[in-house]
Amino acid sequence: MEEPPGNPKFGLLKCPFALREQIVRNMEFMDAFHLSTLSKRSKQMVHKAKYQTVHITFGFEEDSREDHIEFGIKDFERLKISFSDSNDTPERDPNAIDGRKLAILIDGPSCDYRKKLSAHLLFIFHSDWTIIYIERNIKNLGDIFQWNFRKTFDYVRLSAVGVLHITPEALKSILNSLESKKFELEFKMDDSIYKYRETLNNCDILNVRDSIHWLEIDNFLDRNPKMKILALQDLPGEQINNLLKQWIHGKVVDMETWYLLRNYGYPDDVIFDGIVTMKTKLTEKQAFAIFVFWDAASTTVDIRRKVDGKLATVHINWTGCVVSMCNEQILAGL
Repeated sequence: MEEPPGNPKFGLLKCPFALREQIVRNMEFMDAFHLSTLSKRSKQMVHKAKYQTVHITFGFEEDSREDHIEFGIKDFERLKISFSDSNDTPERDPNAIDGRKLAILIDGPSCDYRKKLSAHLLFIFHSDWTIIYIERNIKNLGDIFQWNFRKTFDYVRLSAVGVLHITPEALKSILNSLESKKFELEFKMDDSIYKYRETLNNCDILNVRDSIHWLEIDNFLDRNPKMKILALQDLPGEQINNLLKQWIHGKVVDMETWYLLRNYGYPDDVIFDGIVTMKTKLTEKQAFAIFVFWDAASTTVDIRRKVDGKLATVHINWTGCVVSMCNEQILAGL
């Protein structure tokens, strides 16, 4: 009497690494995910194959039931996973996968399914951009999630379709708990006294709109020497003057461009109070290439940094004030 055949063994793990890598990379996204949940070895296999996605975005919506994770997959395909608070009933998006059901497949304890699911997804999938959108006010970051498994991201945005009102405590919690290459902050803050005086670690780009008074400008460049791009809306002219003096008299910093925007621009005498300016060395054609809204009838001058003699060009027109510290680099790339 013949014995019944045993359960077939999973042969992929026996294949050479290069072959396994190509097989995993060519799988459908959810097939790769399910493969990663079969065992610890399969999880490591998917991780080592470096299945690439365009982005992984954590969206914390105005209504917490609509929280989600979204993956940008090749060929502009997007996949959404519901990520609502454990105490809420998810707002069922017919195009979203239930995150709770996926978390059940993942081995490992966790008091919050979102933590387990997020840690697993970030481990097995590789992404060009890891993003967080926060569209509701919170008391502190722990109210929406404990990011103790990952603190560094590519892009963090605080913004809403309507107006997002935020407290100093919430803002400090987010900026101190997360590191991001880019922060985009668009909100209203009613507290007119609070000042954020700490360093934004590893931040290359800071973009602030609506409320600006919370950002401490004194010694800003000393606190953030690695920052490259600064985009601020409605910053008072006296504080722009302060920033320019910090650049002129301070140490070498990585700043490349400032976009200091305000309707109807700024008066020259406020911006350049106590600052030595020179006729710009840029030609009209070069200035047009560097400054997006360059206006030949407006003010364009150079300033010099004392520590190394480096020049920066300041352009003031009806849109505000733009400062370029990397003219040679930009012109070389044209």
